Amino acid sequence: MSETSGQVWWREPGQQCVQRLRLNPKGTARFRYAPFQDSDEFPIIEWVGEVEESEMPVTGSLKGLDSGMQRGPSQSAHEAGVDAALKAIESGAFEKVVLSRSEFWQSESSPEELFKMKCEAYPDAFVYLLSHPSCGVWLGATPELLLHAAGDRYTTVSLAGTKQSQGEGWTAKELHEQQLVTDFIEQELRAEDVRDLKVGPVRDYTYGKLCHLQTQISFSSAKSPDEWLRVLHPTPAVGGYPRAEALAFIQAREASPRGYYAGYLGITESAAARFFVNLRCMQCYSNGYRLFAGGGIVAGSNPLQEWEETQAKIESIRAELTA
Repeated sequence: MSETSGQVWWREPGQQCVQRLRLNPKGTARFRYAPFQDSDEFPIIEWVGEVEESEMPVTGSLKGLDSGMQRGPSQSAHEAGVDAALKAIESGAFEKVVLSRSEFWQSESSPEELFKMKCEAYPDAFVYLLSHPSCGVWLGATPELLLHAAGDRYTTVSLAGTKQSQGEGWTAKELHEQQLVTDFIEQELRAEDVRDLKVGPVRDYTYGKLCHLQTQISFSSAKSPDEWLRVLHPTPAVGGYPRAEALAFIQAREASPRGYYAGYLGITESAAARFFVNLRCMQCYSNGYRLFAGGGIVAGSNPLQEWEETQAKIESIRAELTA
């Protein structure tokens, strides 16, 4: 169902201009903001309207939730979750699971100021800022494409593995973690009998101070973008593999629901669509921000290193925050 309230601005990868959606029930564009898992508490939000170029949003025009002082899981609690995941992997319950956590940081930075800073800091990311009565105010700068459509030609990516230095080599654990995502996507596509499937080579992808492994995958299909979003989301890059078993573990072990973190967002216009995984994001409060990060657990993962990976991701998100 289309929404009649709220606001959204975004800046696409490689672009300079900011865009917004002017709400219009007869419009030809749809902007969707979807949670990690759809629920009554975290519904899919979709606006209909017209895309137009915009100035930066005016500082002070958006108001986050009243307060957000609750703490996220401690280091020991997160490492205990990784230990539990490793035991489940050893028992054969699943091959990979992504465990996430959040931290709250007090800050006087406004959402509008942060949006502008992230547009400048991450030119190759999909940067967004939105406000809606159902979810509050969220902003992020995500590096991960979920689905691009141009007519019947589609592109997606397998993105996983994280390191802080381009000089370091990739470990077998990190290569395996990313390969599981690639294998899942390829299996799902072949099961749907796509045409002209092409799986590219594994390449390094640098995002800020972090580096990831990425494989580009393209195919042709008569199915709609909505159908492919249902097939692909959530991929093992944010959930795990096999998907159902990993999602059950996440629900049992994570301290609180992810909400819109690790969901997806994007725009559909005529025969074109662009959707991104909602990573490197934060929820806005009147006194600060809740920041989210996660990491993939596979055989060979180290609990301390997994904690440090989430720390590095959270540090990259909060780089523009002021106390």
